[in-house]
Amino acid sequence: MEKSPVLSGSIMDPRLVLAEESNKRLATTLQHYRNWAGQLLAMANPGASRPPRRIYVGGLPAGTTEAALRQFINEVMIRTSAVASAGFPISNCKVYSDKNYAFLEFRSVEEASNCMAFDGVVFNNTYLRIRRPNNYDYDVAVTLGFTEPNPVIDLNQLEIVRTVVQDSPNKLFIGGLPCEWNEDQVKEKLTPFGMLKAFNLVMDKVTGNSKGYAFCEYQYPEVTDAVIDTLNLQTVGSKTLTVKRAVAGQAAPQLTPALPQHVQHMPAAVSDTFTMQHRRLQQATQAFMGPAATTLARLPQ
Repeated sequence: MEKSPVLSGSIMDPRLVLAEESNKRLATTLQHYRNWAGQLLAMANPGASRPPRRIYVGGLPAGTTEAALRQFINEVMIRTSAVASAGFPISNCKVYSDKNYAFLEFRSVEEASNCMAFDGVVFNNTYLRIRRPNNYDYDVAVTLGFTEPNPVIDLNQLEIVRTVVQDSPNKLFIGGLPCEWNEDQVKEKLTPFGMLKAFNLVMDKVTGNSKGYAFCEYQYPEVTDAVIDTLNLQTVGSKTLTVKRAVAGQAAPQLTPALPQHVQHMPAAVSDTFTMQHRRLQQATQAFMGPAATTLARLPQ
């Protein structure tokens, strides 16, 4: 839940008041659009709103119960301000013990999107894989709620190693790994250099074994060259490691919507929260328009 920042004492900076009012207007307008689109979708396809509210959770420790997983995610989201309103965000939880994964269903699209921020969080000494379900449709989801986690979610208090390694200049490829090695064995090779920000050991879906290569990124990118210099061409059993920067193109720069004048000229410490929320609301409103038209065009006339 988001709270309005207040300056020392009980006096609110006038520019802060204007910024808050601007964000509220944007949020109200966006919610109006979504309510309208949601009503039309509900009439045409009552089940359309369910996939955007569902989340896949993989890599569960053996013996995980629905009650334990549900309690853990609920508590983490409340503690980190990832809930949209009071109460527990999860409305349903189904664990498939034989395959060590689960599906969570949230009360809102926004809270399902916020849960995506916890990919790689530690649960009972295991890093959880958090993903969208296979039938997730972005064009539908964006008409019903935010599709990205709220930037004000406080992840600093959590131990997280992402299970998706995003393309960046410091993304590393580690090849030539013994296929019988598990994640912990590979990490033993990597963690002496520093804390991992993200890690993914690529697995064969048929055999369940490693394909012999992984990707990672470190919390502190300055160690990247040292990892390459030390581990590349190192012999592991009968294999030789290949460690190098992964080939990854740079993402195109994103144009950020202009902030209102009264926000631009606020002290940085005062305007940070409103800056994030204003940009998030404007981007969500812009993102709503195209997919909304596409989605509504699919509805029977």
